[in-house]
Amino acid sequence: MRRFCTAVASLRKSIFALFLLFVLPSITNAEVLTAEIAQSLIDENGHAEIPNTYTSIGDYAFQYVASLTSIVIPDSMTSIGDYAFESATSLTSIVIPDSVTSIGDYAFYNARSLQSIVIPDSVTSIGDYAFYAAASLESVTLGSGVTSIGDYAFQGAASLTSIV
Repeated sequence: MRRFCTAVASLRKSIFALFLLFVLPSITNAEVLTAEIAQSLIDENGHAEIPNTYTSIGDYAFQYVASLTSIVIPDSMTSIGDYAFESATSLTSIVIPDSVTSIGDYAFYNARSLQSIVIPDSVTSIGDYAFYAAASLESVTLGSGVTSIGDYAFQGAASLTSIV
């Protein structure tokens, strides 16, 4: 009987290991764009195009990247992480796709060249300080899905004249 219990315990461990190996990766197949990869996507003109294999712009991905001027975010993207574009001081243009549901804390903090932003209906939350000190930001179009705007999200956006 003892051998049987040992065999069952061993079998359980093997089944669990197979579960982790084959099933779990397909559940957690979310690809996060890290800073190391993100910065390699920027071409000589300061433009970046994120491949559609990524589902999230990770925290700090383009932080302090002064050479970034514009970016194309694919429809596979669901979130923009904390500090993702903090102090990306040359970023003038970004289109957020309808697949994005959240914009993290400090995401565009001090993105001082960003002039306008359209936040799609799919976005439900905008983090604390998300556009803080975005000094050139003149207009913001908020989608109908936004239910939460964090503290000081648009503080210091001195040029802001329109929020629709």
